[in-house]
Amino acid sequence: MQLLHAYSRFLDALTRVLRVILIAMLAAMVLIMFFQVIMRYVFSNAQPWCEELTLYLGVFNIFLGLGIASRQESHLQVDFLLRLYTPRVKCLMTALCSIIAIGVMVVFAVYSVSLMHHATGQSFTMPIKMKQIYAAFPIGSVLVCLYSVEIVARNLIGFFHNGELPELKGGANA
Repeated sequence: MQLLHAYSRFLDALTRVLRVILIAMLAAMVLIMFFQVIMRYVFSNAQPWCEELTLYLGVFNIFLGLGIASRQESHLQVDFLLRLYTPRVKCLMTALCSIIAIGVMVVFAVYSVSLMHHATGQSFTMPIKMKQIYAAFPIGSVLVCLYSVEIVARNLIGFFHNGELPELKGGANA
């Protein structure tokens, strides 16, 4: 249990760092698109790099936010059957789903690293190589795996304690 609490504190710190990065990137996206609108409609001089950079920032936002969303159970999911189960069975099913998610994310990370190694293209309007953009895929996969390990541990403990999940300080209970 001590190990789970330490791991949860590590994930709390990681979540705080990721939230700052995500907020900064979202603010940058808004400012870049505001700049693009001003340049296009006021000065009739659209900048082609604005839309491309906003797209790349959006991709990173999605993949960096995946783990946080899974930890808070705020991602899209079909939970109709989970609501019908007893708390103990719900813990077991959630743990199994998270184990499957870890497996899928490991496979996705392996293939995305392979994609990065084979990517030879470059951005059309900026000096960014596509392999740098594709780095969002394995990074996001690793983050989902890190957060899913905590979900598996909590739910297995909950399963063995009649469906009562252990209380963790920080974002895991939020």
